[in-house]
Amino acid sequence: MKTKVVGRLITIILLLILILGGVFAYLYFGTDLLKSNGQLFLKYLGQAFYVQDGFVDSQLTEYSKKKYNGKYEDSGTFSTEIDISGIDEETLQTINDFNITYSGKIDNTTRKNEQNITLNYSDDVNFPFNYKYANETLGLQSDYVSSKYIGIENNNLKEFVEKFGVTDTTEIPDTIDLFSAFTNQETINFTDEEREQLTNTYSSILQEKLGGKEFTKTKENDVTSYSVSITNQEIKDLIRTILETVKNDSILMPKMEQMFKDILDTMNQTSDNEVTVQSMIQEIIDDMNNVDSNSDEGTNTITVSQTNKKLSAITLTVNDTSTNVELKITKTNDSGNLTYGMEMNATDIETQENVRYFYTAGYQGLEELASVNENYQFGIIRTMDGEEQKMIYNLNCTDTFNDGLTIEDYAEDEIQLLNDYDAEQITTLMMTIVERINEVNTMQMEEIGFSEYGNPILYTFPLTSIGLLTYNQAADVVNESSMSEVEMNAFNAKFEQYEGVQSGSTVRALLQSVIANNISEMNGDRKVEVSGVVTMSKDDTSVPTDEINTGSTYNVELQYTEGLVSGIIITEQ
Repeated sequence: MKTKVVGRLITIILLLILILGGVFAYLYFGTDLLKSNGQLFLKYLGQAFYVQDGFVDSQLTEYSKKKYNGKYEDSGTFSTEIDISGIDEETLQTINDFNITYSGKIDNTTRKNEQNITLNYSDDVNFPFNYKYANETLGLQSDYVSSKYIGIENNNLKEFVEKFGVTDTTEIPDTIDLFSAFTNQETINFTDEEREQLTNTYSSILQEKLGGKEFTKTKENDVTSYSVSITNQEIKDLIRTILETVKNDSILMPKMEQMFKDILDTMNQTSDNEVTVQSMIQEIIDDMNNVDSNSDEGTNTITVSQTNKKLSAITLTVNDTSTNVELKITKTNDSGNLTYGMEMNATDIETQENVRYFYTAGYQGLEELASVNENYQFGIIRTMDGEEQKMIYNLNCTDTFNDGLTIEDYAEDEIQLLNDYDAEQITTLMMTIVERINEVNTMQMEEIGFSEYGNPILYTFPLTSIGLLTYNQAADVVNESSMSEVEMNAFNAKFEQYEGVQSGSTVRALLQSVIANNISEMNGDRKVEVSGVVTMSKDDTSVPTDEINTGSTYNVELQYTEGLVSGIIITEQ
């Protein structure tokens, strides 16, 4: 499947929707005088960013504002539905029995957060731990490890990282804002004069490019849809013209640049002066110009659906010589139960290989804003050679507002701060913690009959799972640029904690870490091989744990290639 081409086409069409939505919300909304299918198409497309009738919901906006600026108690459950070929039914059942539950309190007025989190392996086996953020300090604590929190102050982070020999800290902020307030999008508001000027500018472009197109209307039950078909070449020409105009737009460009800066500020990042919205738009234009000419073949269909004169769905269908892709975005609001959905189906015409991505977000209780239930689901279902594999993630949570809740500061002797120690002391402490967690994990995995697979979380953690299911062809869009010093140290740290003489249980944990790394890493240069008493290639997906005796000790030696751990040699002592 030509993933890169599909990605570009989807990006191009989404940009078209964003431009159309912003411009025509003012021109077409609210009038009953528009009679042609083309005008109705633009009218309902323009509702995409209108509060009452479009995808942006005023109640959800108010909920987000109250949540990010207030106090509330929270609770929730994260679970999965996984079915991967090569894993037996009993093991899959154990993986799917695993879930994570949490409950706690969040006080955004004083920047404090307190959570009790439990990894549940079965009804009787679990690993609870506590998370707390207070006094601008983040801490973790588990009775299995220590009675005290192990924490780090959220300031002078550059100085903390430098303890470990990192010299380039330009990309590391001194603090990380964990309590970003609700962002008011006033930046993108337009005056009436600005709207009129934008409308005149972009409607003339659309009239020129789409004026001769035929818009069709269909109706099914209470849903009315308006569609237009446009070839790949035509949509490229349209988007290129719009982007060239946007790039030099004296109204849009300053607002977009400010939004870009606001986003970076929220993330505590700064942008290279050379990286601007204008430069990024130019990169998109250049990228479009470099797309294989074969991608100009094919027809795309954009469909806008309305229910009770309110936008309910936007569907994009992309067809070229090698791939069929359908992307659908929906919104429903049934008696205060608000649900958003997004689904993408992609099929390789030659092989019939298919992958479906879907995401839903549901909210109940938005009218009263006292206690709100949130339900999220993200899934990947892949069909290849008639065999289906799936990874589905569910998060169900409840937020209950409570203006009277309080979160205590850390007690005087409640937390052990890593900032107070040097690098060697921190490394020794962390190794002790890892060793203790490995011991507990070994005991718990034997108790649930999962000892030879490491831990169910290796199969449910999203990054690992997506690595298992994503097409190999997607590797050409992964950024394979050289790693920064910070990234390199973080990568090596996953394995360096196991270096030296270790127990058999610790070596088993190391092998599981290698497998998890090799499955999730799409760049072959970052995969690790194992040799010695155990042999594992970069492509192995299971661990030969029977070759490691938990009662024995082993020496772990690391090998490096261009600064990255690339090989591990394990010898028995």
